[in-house]
Amino acid sequence: MDIVAQVKETIDDHKLLRKGERVIVGVSGGPDSVALLTVLNALRYELGITLHVAHLNHQLRKDAGLDQRFVEKLCDQWKLSLTVRSLKKNDFKKNGSQEEIAREYRFQFFMDLAKQEDAQAIALGHTKDDLAETVLMRVIRGTGLMGMRGILPKRQINGFRFIRPLLDIPRSHIERFLKKEKLPFRIDSSNTDLKFFRNKIRWELIPYLGKRYNPKIKEALAHLADVLANDYDYLDGQSKKILTKLLETESPSTIKLKIQPLQKTHRALQRMLIRLCLEKLRGDLHQLTFSHLAEIEDLIERRPTGSVVHLPGALRASSDKNCLIFSNSEKGL
Repeated sequence: MDIVAQVKETIDDHKLLRKGERVIVGVSGGPDSVALLTVLNALRYELGITLHVAHLNHQLRKDAGLDQRFVEKLCDQWKLSLTVRSLKKNDFKKNGSQEEIAREYRFQFFMDLAKQEDAQAIALGHTKDDLAETVLMRVIRGTGLMGMRGILPKRQINGFRFIRPLLDIPRSHIERFLKKEKLPFRIDSSNTDLKFFRNKIRWELIPYLGKRYNPKIKEALAHLADVLANDYDYLDGQSKKILTKLLETESPSTIKLKIQPLQKTHRALQRMLIRLCLEKLRGDLHQLTFSHLAEIEDLIERRPTGSVVHLPGALRASSDKNCLIFSNSEKGL
């Protein structure tokens, strides 16, 4: 099966797109994003979609301007609309790794543009190799079932649908496709810089595991992510049903759960319920760690009435005689 047909199958299997939708396509100029744009451009009439390209110039490398001009030329050649946003050095002065800060700006840019263009989906060029790398990174750093799903083919973030149509395709197939079609692309020199954690996983650990332990390590990791994603979906569905029974009150700033039936709920579902409540109040689970979950579980089971657990951002969990209470002080109490 060729890549265009395989991507069409992925889109159909996961219901990534619907006819008549506008789609923001993130294009850096690298091989994966060029392949993504090429395939979606080939499918756009069959799928009935309209494409709008987004390029974020991070200004982190001397040749970043050449990447931008490459994407501009490509869009001009294919008569595709394009929006470019450039960052400044001051944008990277806040706390966090350069990688993480750049990712946050990129996602915000895509969401801003989707809102401006009334787009229903945002397409990104992650491949099966990216999925395998992400799973291994999270295992090393420490994660739970949610994190072990790795990268999902479709995910709602702050009301926007992020899709990854290349997720079933190995990077090696992308490279062969680009070579066969004689498609040019840009190489980001930072992708081989071993000071970045992902690059250490990509260039050192995965090749070592493949050589010494399992030549199909990428496929094994991708399969693990798929299995756990299905398990997580089931638990997520069950926890949403239970939430309606345990809910005492809910407002934009506060969620109260009946504590006695919560204590009788299986630990796996308890954790799902905690995540659901916090995500409702904050919109994401960024910076929520296993230790935070453990503290909340301790609050449910053992800590005296009136105890408080402080969580990332303005979130906190507390208890009274009848309820476990989640609150977000940024939204007012």
